Amino acid sequence: MANVLLISYDNESHLPIFPMNIFYLMGALRKKGHNVGVWFQDISHEPNEFLNKLLDQNYFDTVGIGFVAGYYPYRKVKSLSNIINNHKFREQIQFVLGGHGPAGAPEYFLDKMGADAVVVGDGENAICEVVEGAEGVIHAGSVDSYPSLDCYQFFPMDVYRLNRTPTSTRTDFSIPILSSRGCKWNCSFCYRMRDGFHQREVGSILEEITFLHNNYLINYFDFEDELLMASVKRTEEICEGISRLPFKIKWDANGRLNFAKPEILKLMRSAGCEYVNYGIESLNQTILNQMGKGLTLDRIHTGVKDTLEANLSPGLNLLWGFPQNTEADLWDEVEFLRKYSTNDELRTIRPVTAYPGCPLFEKGKKDGLVKDAEDFYENLHVNSDLISINFMDYPNEQAHKMLYQANNALITNYYSKKLDISLAAAKDLYINNNTEFRGFRAI
Repeated sequence: MANVLLISYDNESHLPIFPMNIFYLMGALRKKGHNVGVWFQDISHEPNEFLNKLLDQNYFDTVGIGFVAGYYPYRKVKSLSNIINNHKFREQIQFVLGGHGPAGAPEYFLDKMGADAVVVGDGENAICEVVEGAEGVIHAGSVDSYPSLDCYQFFPMDVYRLNRTPTSTRTDFSIPILSSRGCKWNCSFCYRMRDGFHQREVGSILEEITFLHNNYLINYFDFEDELLMASVKRTEEICEGISRLPFKIKWDANGRLNFAKPEILKLMRSAGCEYVNYGIESLNQTILNQMGKGLTLDRIHTGVKDTLEANLSPGLNLLWGFPQNTEADLWDEVEFLRKYSTNDELRTIRPVTAYPGCPLFEKGKKDGLVKDAEDFYENLHVNSDLISINFMDYPNEQAHKMLYQANNALITNYYSKKLDISLAAAKDLYINNNTEFRGFRAI
């Protein structure tokens, strides 16, 4: 029996998101009889150096950190890794990394972070192997695992259920949940280095929803997996299952415009869905084809219109900076967002980031735009809203100026709409004597 510490690192969010990766790993470890502790730095906001105190006062055989790709997680985990590697008990600890972040360049992360193991793929079985002494790069592949619902008791659910979504109200309690793992598509820029696609049994999903609703009063479920709308049939099964529940819930999901037809969207809305997040990425058909998106411009426009007509709020994700992108493409995206956004959230346009391991990154290496993973993380990727690898003919300074102008227009449009809403509320209060008004401040 081993003592394992899993770290939910601080991402500087006031309302942190429930760490599903740690939840699933804890379930797998506990089934093997291991003791599992969690440092909820995302909630405590304790300084990184506090990790020294934890390692001093507790004997841990294994310490694990999972993280996504990105400039902030990279620097955060590098700092935590330094603390672990310099601790007096380091020789007694198996230090393991996992998640989408290190999966794209596992050998680099193994060396850079001084880890004993890096897991590529689903971590439930692999973390148990690491506890038993496995080292190096572990290609775990995909596992079809189900959550251990009893593990929720070890998480501060009164904090995690406060997380907000684009359409949640002040009194909603929200939590992320999975309906599947993986994705059926392989976009050229995607950082998710994972093979396979596994769907949970609908009965298992409904069991978890019921457990969370009954025990923690969760009424809003945020399906965080890459693709709930994996097919029309699958979406129908989930909607019909939710509709049979003896209580009403709200939910949102990552969708696919290929399947965003009027009938299925109306079914989703009737089952309590409020928001569907779409990865559109580009409005240039040539670029869509090159990235392997599997979408046409007609399907994009039709699907978003049908989503709005079904009274669903669409999340519209658009990127700019692919090979052959032009300034005209950027302003097409601005007009698209102005036309279709419900303004439930502020949507801006980000430059595409080609993370190590994806095909677009390999193109960058071939074209001499980036040397390797270290060049990317240490020199080029300094912020997700700035260009890391420039595939366009515009120099960075010019491209950033274009992004500023485009996002200036989107930010102005968003706050202009919010101003109209606030002024309308003031008129309804003072002119129409609306006694239901609860104040202008959000809190």
